[in-house]
Amino acid sequence: MHANDPVFRMGITEPTAIDPYKAQEGEGILVCKALFTGLLALGEDGTLSPATAVSWESDPAATTWTFHLRTDTVFSNGEPVTAHSFVRGWTRALDPRANTETAYHLAGVSSFTAVDDATLVVELSSPDVEFDLKTLQPIFSPVPSCAGPALNPEYNDRPIGNGPFLMAEPWRHGESIRLLRNGLWFGTAPEIREVHIDILDPVTALDDEYDRFLAGTYDYARVPPARTAEAAAHRGFLEQEGAGLFYLIPFCHQAPMDSLDARRALSAAIDRQGLIDTYFKGTRTAAHSLLSPWFGRAHTPLAELDPAGWHAYAPERAREAALQAGLPPGTEVSFAYNTGAGHDDWVHALARGLEEVLGWRVELIRLDARGLVDHRTSIAAHGFCRAGWACDYPTPDNMLFPLLHSSCTAPDEHGTAHGDNEGRYVNPAFDELVALARASTDPEVRADAWRRADLTAMADLALIPLWYRTDQRLYAAGRFSGLRIDFDGNPTLTTVTARSTAR
Repeated sequence: MHANDPVFRMGITEPTAIDPYKAQEGEGILVCKALFTGLLALGEDGTLSPATAVSWESDPAATTWTFHLRTDTVFSNGEPVTAHSFVRGWTRALDPRANTETAYHLAGVSSFTAVDDATLVVELSSPDVEFDLKTLQPIFSPVPSCAGPALNPEYNDRPIGNGPFLMAEPWRHGESIRLLRNGLWFGTAPEIREVHIDILDPVTALDDEYDRFLAGTYDYARVPPARTAEAAAHRGFLEQEGAGLFYLIPFCHQAPMDSLDARRALSAAIDRQGLIDTYFKGTRTAAHSLLSPWFGRAHTPLAELDPAGWHAYAPERAREAALQAGLPPGTEVSFAYNTGAGHDDWVHALARGLEEVLGWRVELIRLDARGLVDHRTSIAAHGFCRAGWACDYPTPDNMLFPLLHSSCTAPDEHGTAHGDNEGRYVNPAFDELVALARASTDPEVRADAWRRADLTAMADLALIPLWYRTDQRLYAAGRFSGLRIDFDGNPTLTTVTARSTAR
């Protein structure tokens, strides 16, 4: 490493948080995982590997998990990382005053104890054979003694972690985040000396990011759907099928989507492939389930589905279902979405398609990202909204449990939802299949339980799948090599190797 090691430049939209107690969407997770290293890491092949923990095991019932930690790791301020650091981090994340949306990752954890500096024991309230995978989410990170409570603005904006990078300065909200290489990190030192992250206007971010990449300002960018063919011609084009989904949330607790026939009408009136061909240049895969092919045996192939299902474009059946639901032509239905990020064109086209097929009058509610969250968590939300989900760890649990388990609606006294089951779907049979999957030590039995849970939710059309997640990115291949897209859809900053000195 030397003074000419490069600076890596990119843009994101404003994260919800970069502190591990609340980091959640891709932007926040990008920064948080650069600052913190958890118990375990996910290898390029999708398998777990040691990180701060050198080994781990559970009892036969999968209700007690023990993690054995390295004894040579420190935070960027020099404080040793111990089992007590993890207890501190998890405790602050569960502080009810923090009211964090990510607390569901710790659902089922009944206690966590630092037996000594190098031994962390976690007790679960029910069996979970994949609990070790869940520790990949930032909420399971350790924090130093200076972190204070979760609602500590100084630490929230300049977290001190144990990861490959550290904050060069406090987060400049709406402007930038600057990272420096952490010389005290226990892993192989990144070749990147600094990471400069601009915070972009969410309405124009996707196009701005791409254009600044083409202008040489950025070293990495997401690709606007309409410019996929152009981007694919670049040497640094990357594409990866992800463990995620784009979908519609029907608000099952309010008319009109409290009716299964209404949800059937909505699903069957959507020409998924037509939208993909027109607005994504054919580079997405139409979704007929919640679990994508990425999940292997837990995914149900299209050929095995009931041909009479409601996932395919069937205008006549859609009209029949709408009439059965009491939603004739002229019915007004709300469709909320967040503007920017490449959604506007296809959302408007989907709305037009519903008007043409069903005769509904679709009221488009155009919001920013935060506004959409506020809308869809409100008790007053009705109709449906656009949504997307990228898994935090590689198990169907992270798709199905938070989005659809009855325990994840969590409305407060005002009716505002504080879990990710924002459509407020409840089905005891679905919940039982989740419990079965979590307790199954046999991988085949577990995969079958997840598959049946998915099919149960699809029979109810608890969510309306549109297309599976596909990540498309560009990086400056003339300056860098070794960059990959990680499981979260972010650049692998620790693997980047410079082809030349920084400009």
